[in-house]
Amino acid sequence: MSSDPSTPSSLQRPPPHSTVWRDLAWVLGLTVLAAVLGALFNVNELAYRWTRGFERFQLDELPETLCVLATGLAWFAWRRYRETQRELSRRRALEEQAEQLLADNRRLANQALQAQEHERRYLARELHDELGQYLNAIALDAARIRDLASGREPEVHRVTLGLIQSANHVYRQIGGMIRRLRPIGLDEFGLPSALEHCVDGWRERLPEASFSLTVEGDFAGLSDALTITLYRLVQEGLTNVSKFARSARVEVFMVRAPREAPPGQPEQPVGSRQPIDEIVVTMADDGPGFDLSRPRSGLGLIGMRERVEALGGEFHMASEPGNGFLFCARIPANAPANAASQAGLAEPVN
Repeated sequence: MSSDPSTPSSLQRPPPHSTVWRDLAWVLGLTVLAAVLGALFNVNELAYRWTRGFERFQLDELPETLCVLATGLAWFAWRRYRETQRELSRRRALEEQAEQLLADNRRLANQALQAQEHERRYLARELHDELGQYLNAIALDAARIRDLASGREPEVHRVTLGLIQSANHVYRQIGGMIRRLRPIGLDEFGLPSALEHCVDGWRERLPEASFSLTVEGDFAGLSDALTITLYRLVQEGLTNVSKFARSARVEVFMVRAPREAPPGQPEQPVGSRQPIDEIVVTMADDGPGFDLSRPRSGLGLIGMRERVEALGGEFHMASEPGNGFLFCARIPANAPANAASQAGLAEPVN
């Protein structure tokens, strides 16, 4: 049964007390109708005529007994109704308490993730500014010693070559750490360029797989929480591909486009339809897939869902054994400020 989408849900369903009065009106109406019919057709006299042959069973006393029974059943129903109302009120209070506790837990978790992201950003900056510069200085000094010892001190020349190689190796490792802590190009070149760089990196690591990235729309002006969440979604999806579908065909699609506002939102007048920016991220692969009903040991998918829902979005998955895996995330581009400030910003858990 469908309802008019332009009508708020509070106007579609009558309140519970209105059904009580309606049912009571039906009972009173049927009672009056029975009284009228009984007076017209002399039902009591007919009943006496039909039952006077069974006087020894005292059937003529049944009306009073049935009246007491009806009264008792009415009292019993009223008591059960009151108990049901109290139980519903208790359950409603427990549900509200559970929702409040869940919101508090999610807020605390998001604040911890936000602090973690700030710490990662600080560590990435320190690794780049401090250790990176010192490693460059070490490599330059070692190259100078190598040039001075060339031809005169073979052992010193050999040691300096090893020192330069070690410094370059550590510098590359630090670069990898910085990329994991903070995506390269995300702040300087924007989200599409950072995603292209991320996908190119996975192309080199998984030569047997094929990757397709499509980005449509303008992603400038998004909050930092939303930007990093979108990047982490794609990053975690590619990480899952590297674990379970190393030779699959992977398609990544991200679009920002206006959509019609859902009716009945408090920030809009009833019946109005204003365009709202929405970002949709979809990733699909033709790998082995898995059974979604079975519990999984990893926390990556749970973290993806939490980050999306923290920004007021929706996260859906579809997969069957042998039929690949697909996830779709829908996030409003103008997420509320409080949700954006609390959004999960952590690196995906592998």
